[in-house]
Amino acid sequence: MSDTVSMKKRGQFKETWRRFTKNKGAVIGLGFIALLAVCALIPSVIAPYGFDDQLLSRRFQSPSGAHLFGTDEYGRDIFSRVVYGCRISLTLGLVSVTISCALGIVLGCVAGYYGKVADNVIMRVIDVMLSIPNILLAVSIVAALGTSFFNLMLAIGIGAVPGYARVVRAAILSVKEQEYIEAARSNGASDLRIIVSHIVPNCMAPIIVQATMSIASAVLSAAGMSFIGLGIMPPTPEWGSMLSSGRAYIRDYWYVVTFPGLAIMLTVFSINLLGDGLRDALDPRLKS
Repeated sequence: MSDTVSMKKRGQFKETWRRFTKNKGAVIGLGFIALLAVCALIPSVIAPYGFDDQLLSRRFQSPSGAHLFGTDEYGRDIFSRVVYGCRISLTLGLVSVTISCALGIVLGCVAGYYGKVADNVIMRVIDVMLSIPNILLAVSIVAALGTSFFNLMLAIGIGAVPGYARVVRAAILSVKEQEYIEAARSNGASDLRIIVSHIVPNCMAPIIVQATMSIASAVLSAAGMSFIGLGIMPPTPEWGSMLSSGRAYIRDYWYVVTFPGLAIMLTVFSINLLGDGLRDALDPRLKS
């Protein structure tokens, strides 16, 4: 029996992968994200200089063979700082999405499965949170808790909770009355076991797509927070703070802000391409 289930899962994975690879944009996005992951894991191998190696005699050098993206106002190599910034941005995106996903799944499961009073209370709180722009909510949380890497991840994660709660609640409402749920309930399975073992696994497709899209939003929000001085502080090489520190020199030294800006743009674009590909591959209505 277990072998049959394992073979079925492998078959489903192969079919999903086949549909995913048919989307060329999604494959390109996955490839670029893989490159970013390598940069995040081994930046010291890829970057020719340390992220805070300063030498004023080489400040504001144009892009060249020695400095691919040029140097900034302190003589630091911009390419090296962009590479090291991959670790900051990806870590922040992944951790903040993990926080929002965990909280959103719990709230969505309680609201969708139990309904009635629990549903009304939770969803009204979610509606209030949705009425506040994510960036404004994140700014408020960081301003209250203080500027730090953890507080920034927490603020961005909390701001994204409503999206997960609504997605999970909608998915649970569509499956909780299915026959296999009734069978599990009639066999004496507890509510927790039904939710964890039967309902959540069958709701993973929209959750995965939502999580993928949220990473792009988290990277963009973190860059925006750092740009206004409420995120990662210099000299830590975060792309948003690099844009903020380089905006004073944009008229004379275009490369100081161009390459960090391109890093943000390409990262968000690639993650969105990946999310679109996953959505198409995991949607059973789009099988081909």
